[in-house]
Amino acid sequence: MAEQDFIYRISTDQEWQEFQKKGSSFGGELDKSTGCFHLSKLEQVQMTLQNFFLNAKEDLYLLQIDPNKVYL
Repeated sequence: MAEQDFIYRISTDQEWQEFQKKGSSFGGELDKSTGCFHLSKLEQVQMTLQNFFLNAKEDLYLLQIDPNKVYL
């Protein structure tokens, strides 16, 4: 699978810990407030970091996701 076939998720430490504990996550505050789970193409990650995580006070994780393994 080529890199462009993946989608990416910037996760906070809190969200990542929830995912590891429960095996799933409903996202962070932005996701919950908009009702959308926000994902990015690789070329969008830097812009997303600058627009939404510039002053993040906790560790961030970049998750690489195979869209063929996402269940809705």
